[in-house]
Amino acid sequence: MLRKASAFLIISLFGLFSTASVRGVTYEIVIYGGGPQAVSAALTAVSSSPRADVLMIVPERQLGSTMTAGRQNLFDLNYHKPSSLPPGLPSDYTGSQGGSLYRFVKALGAVFAPSEMESYFARETQASGRIRILYETDITQADLQESSTSLKELHFRKIRKDPQDGRYRFSGTAASVQAKVFIDASETGRLLRLTGAGYTTGREDTGKDQLQMVATLMYKVKGVDAYAAIAPNKTANGVAYSTRGSFQFWGGREVYTIPEILAYDKNSPYFRLKAYNAGEDGYSHVGADTSKTPFWMNHMIIYKVDGRKMWRDRELDNGLYPDSPELDPEEARELALQELKKPEYWEMIRKLPGFANVEPVLENGEPAAGEILYLRETIHALNKPGAGKAHALTEADVMKGGQDFYDRRIGVGFYNFDSNTYQKQEALTNPLHEPWYVPYEVLQTPYVDNLLLPGYAANIDSYSWSAMRVYPNLIMLGDAAGTSAALAADGRMELAKPDMDLLQKELLRHQAILEK
Repeated sequence: MLRKASAFLIISLFGLFSTASVRGVTYEIVIYGGGPQAVSAALTAVSSSPRADVLMIVPERQLGSTMTAGRQNLFDLNYHKPSSLPPGLPSDYTGSQGGSLYRFVKALGAVFAPSEMESYFARETQASGRIRILYETDITQADLQESSTSLKELHFRKIRKDPQDGRYRFSGTAASVQAKVFIDASETGRLLRLTGAGYTTGREDTGKDQLQMVATLMYKVKGVDAYAAIAPNKTANGVAYSTRGSFQFWGGREVYTIPEILAYDKNSPYFRLKAYNAGEDGYSHVGADTSKTPFWMNHMIIYKVDGRKMWRDRELDNGLYPDSPELDPEEARELALQELKKPEYWEMIRKLPGFANVEPVLENGEPAAGEILYLRETIHALNKPGAGKAHALTEADVMKGGQDFYDRRIGVGFYNFDSNTYQKQEALTNPLHEPWYVPYEVLQTPYVDNLLLPGYAANIDSYSWSAMRVYPNLIMLGDAAGTSAALAADGRMELAKPDMDLLQKELLRHQAILEK
């Protein structure tokens, strides 16, 4: 069922927080979320405006979200050669996205240590001088202007991890902030949901169900012979070094033939092993011997996870915890961690080529794993009825290369259409198409005129999202959102009626790629 909750209902549900709010704090731009797309939005915003100040509200203890707290340490780059590059990019540059992505990869490499990204993002945001960050903080309420579709104020509280059960809970008193422009750059779409705007959940737009793509718990290993791992199928498998000397490899299609792994997939209600991507946790410049190199593994996929669910909402009974049978991410992470503690799990993956001596890296006596899950999908902003189509970017649009969006383009999207499946009986597919132009409207919800959406809640259908979900595409959206927000905050552009010539000119100044 398509949803449009009442914003006033949501506000009334959270009325208990407003009495303790600290009012009167105002920023030009408030960003919810701490992932790379949130960082790119913040950095481009302060670069595009001589005076705009930015507040970031970040649920995690660090910037980077899935790529740091979740340990998903690969950028998933594509190597399309654009027909035209903006000034400042090297003439031999390959990739459909430039801008902040170019700078991030130049600093960190295509594969990186999550701790390195964490430090880099902290340095870059601090150096700007106009970005304030509230870590381990989550939003509780969104107030709209009376008789208006503009967002006025956000309420928030600190959260903390309970050392006894690992659950994140609200703590402390509530506070609030006002702004001219708000940005939901999160992986959960929580800000969009709080406004009462319309959205679809997972692949709901297909009419099948509301399932979301599988999640992953990243975990760290040692003792892998990467070259032996890729040897059985060098056409599909591979290795690569980044410009920083970090190492990655991919392979593992033997998971579809090894009897023990097939039995595990069949008998486990939640877990499945997929062909893996492995990224080095460091910059070793390793040669042929990878046995001492620690790698983060994107290998275990988890079904039946609802990324909208947060345990802290359930405990407060605030109406935000969905009534769905799927697991909440904290619960799913704990179940996955228990799998990693089983000796039989490691006996099973040692049957993969190159993995005969693999061991888990331990931290505090437990397998090293992501602090949060790598979620691939949650919700998608929805157009109003009668708009002509449900979402701003659809499967039909990307199949045509987005040619209809050329005049309103904010960047180029490109990646395999790779959902990693929604249900166990579905086959893994990974089709590739040509790049497509991405329209400004993917950043918009028609229900709130000063809210931009460069995160998971972008106005994109589920099929297109299976490619747009990777971070190079999201960072491109972050650049566009930050630039748009700055222009609007300075009174140079209206978000509802953007000056596309001005916006595109400013994006080119940030080295965004606007030509396929």
